[in-house]
Amino acid sequence: MGNLMARFGSLLAGVDLGEGAYDDAGHALARAMRSVVNPIFIVIGSLGALFAIWLGVRLATAQDESKRKEAKQQLIYALIAVIMIFALVGVFYAVFPAPDDYAGDGAIFPY
Repeated sequence: MGNLMARFGSLLAGVDLGEGAYDDAGHALARAMRSVVNPIFIVIGSLGALFAIWLGVRLATAQDESKRKEAKQQLIYALIAVIMIFALVGVFYAVFPAPDDYAGDGAIFPY
């Protein structure tokens, strides 16, 4: 996977890195992508969890049946969104594994 990412990156840059350099470029690309995207995942996941908690409180405190139904539907949508975020995080880590994971230990998640 590292060779593929490095070749793609060097193709975009129009630079031939030479033999053996593809692994280093792949590691650099993976590190750069993870350093940018990891904080975004943390913020989005945290906001999604807080929104789901807030919707749960709204559901629990709703007096009117229509408001309760609306809050329940929104909570279902929020939980589906949080599940999709976790799935996208898994796909991202599979496509851009941590440089330590290139050894082939089979771990998708670095933590």
